Amino acid sequence: MCGKIRLVQPDEVEIWLGFVKQVWTSNPAHLREGFLGQQFPYEFLYWRGGKALAWLSLSIRKEYVEGCTSFPTAYLEGISVLPEVRQQGIARELLAFARQWAKDQGCLQLASDCSLENELSQAFHHRNGFCEVSRTVHYILNVD
Repeated sequence: MCGKIRLVQPDEVEIWLGFVKQVWTSNPAHLREGFLGQQFPYEFLYWRGGKALAWLSLSIRKEYVEGCTSFPTAYLEGISVLPEVRQQGIARELLAFARQWAKDQGCLQLASDCSLENELSQAFHHRNGFCEVSRTVHYILNVD
């Protein structure tokens, strides 16, 4: 039941956006422009039966990453599986791919994050061996 994981191609940007909008709150037009401008070089789609069923976003962070002890660090920026195909092991396949990708990039650790209220994502991380290293609440004060 394995699918094929491959880099997102420029002509697949709308498919990519469909997944990304489920996870990231950024303006879709800015995301599209960023993707086409190659600001997201490690974007992958999971294909099976000619249909994209899931998305995976990875990066390499060279700056400090909370809780990490080695640099650079591979980073799981986003992951999403279509609701109708969840609980079929696709996210585990994507995570296995991400782990191997991180090793291939010379990274010793794969980091990730999610919002405090995203209990589904937290459960996914815990189920798949991630160790929670901190919790944060961010604030802003306008100074105008």
